[in-house]
Amino acid sequence: MKKYAILTVLLACVASAPLFAENFTVGAGPVGNIYVVDSRPELTSGVGGYVYFDYRWSPQLSTQFNVIVTTQDGKGPDAGDTGIEYLGIPTIDFKYYVLSSESHWDPYLMIGIGLYALSEGSVSNGTFSIGYGANAGFGFDYYLTEQWSLGLSTGFRGIALIDSTGGSTNGTAIFPYYLTGNVGFHF
Repeated sequence: MKKYAILTVLLACVASAPLFAENFTVGAGPVGNIYVVDSRPELTSGVGGYVYFDYRWSPQLSTQFNVIVTTQDGKGPDAGDTGIEYLGIPTIDFKYYVLSSESHWDPYLMIGIGLYALSEGSVSNGTFSIGYGANAGFGFDYYLTEQWSLGLSTGFRGIALIDSTGGSTNGTAIFPYYLTGNVGFHF
């Protein structure tokens, strides 16, 4: 019984010990897009992944550079157009960490900008487009150890694109709601 009491106290101390975030983080994870506003092209929900590099330049502020790649199919008037690649290369997020003291939980608010592109897909109909976008969201990281963390985030992007349809306006926009997960290594 004494061994169990000591083990319980040790586990409680380890679980409540503050963990210190290092200045640099590299990581990767899945990303999913849900299009809440139909636009041209009309896209189904898509999944993919992203990699990132984060520099935490103060205890509550960081800058994160991302490369995002997901795959969607067309729907509605764009049905039958498959394999449309949604790319964010690069995107930059500015994060504000809510808690000022160290903890296993590290919630944050973020805003960002990026360069985005859509590939042509399986039908040659002018889907290819490129443009700038902005995002806002929130998330959290959970530190497993001083070097490893797991995270989740969500947010909304508004992206203005110039497309290749050759029409009089050549403009389009997409509005994905995104969900991400990640595994980060801090050094």
